[in-house]
Amino acid sequence: MTKENDYKSEAGHWYDQEGKPVYTIIGANGKERNTTLRDAKREGYVPSVTTIIGIAAKPSLENWKITQALEASLTLDKEDKDYISKCKSAGREVGLKAAKRGTIIHAQIEEGFLGGNKTKPYEVIKSWLDENFPNEEWIAEDSFCASNGYGGKIDLYSKSGIFVDFKTKDNLEDKDPAKLVYDEHGMQLSAYAQGCNVEEPERVSIFIDRADTSIVLSHVWEKETHKKHKEMFNSLLNYWKLVKNYDSAVL
Repeated sequence: MTKENDYKSEAGHWYDQEGKPVYTIIGANGKERNTTLRDAKREGYVPSVTTIIGIAAKPSLENWKITQALEASLTLDKEDKDYISKCKSAGREVGLKAAKRGTIIHAQIEEGFLGGNKTKPYEVIKSWLDENFPNEEWIAEDSFCASNGYGGKIDLYSKSGIFVDFKTKDNLEDKDPAKLVYDEHGMQLSAYAQGCNVEEPERVSIFIDRADTSIVLSHVWEKETHKKHKEMFNSLLNYWKLVKNYDSAVL
C-alpha cells in the first residue's frame, strides 16, 4: 500500500499498479493535466472504486440534483432568455459547494488520524470508534491496487479488517443512519476489503453533518451483505471494462 497524506477525492481518478494515485500527469506541452482513459491504457493504470461504482445509476443523487435546479428556478427571472441554463448552472453550483465542504471535512478528519490537529468531527468519530471497536490500530488514507484491475484510497481501516468510509450530508439531526445508506456505500467498502484481501470485513459508514460537524451518525453493515456487495461491485467492474474496451487487470 502507498501512503498519501494530501487529501484528494478519488472520484474519476486512476492508480498505478503499485497502488499510487495518478490523478494527473505532465502532458506533451509540459503542463499538468488530468489523467485520461487513453493514458491509463498506455501506462497500465487502473480505475478507482468510485469510478467503477459511478457507472451505475444513482436515483437518489439524481433526484437531489433535480431538486437543487428546481429550487434555483424559483429565485431566477423566468423572462431571462438564459433562464434554463441559469437554473442548471445554479443547481450545479450548490453541488460544487457541497462537495467542497465535504472535502474540507474529510481533510480535517484525516489530519486527526494522521496525528495532526484534532478537530471536532475527528474527536466525535474517534470517540465512537474507541467505544465500539476498542484497541484498534487505525490507518488513514492508504491506497491500493487490486489484481483484478481497480484501485482506491481508503478513508480509514484497521489491521483487524474494519473498513470505514466517511460521507458528508445535510440536516442529519434526528435521522436514522440505516435510512441514509445505499448499496453503493456497501459496495465501496466491500471493494476496499477485497482489494486488501480481507475475506470477512467489518464495514462502517459514518455520516457527518456539513453544517454542524458535531453531529455524526454511524451505520455498521450486516456481515452477510458483504458477499452481495462484492459481487455487485465485481459485476460493475466487468461491465466497465467492456464499456471502456480496457481490461485493467494487473498482469
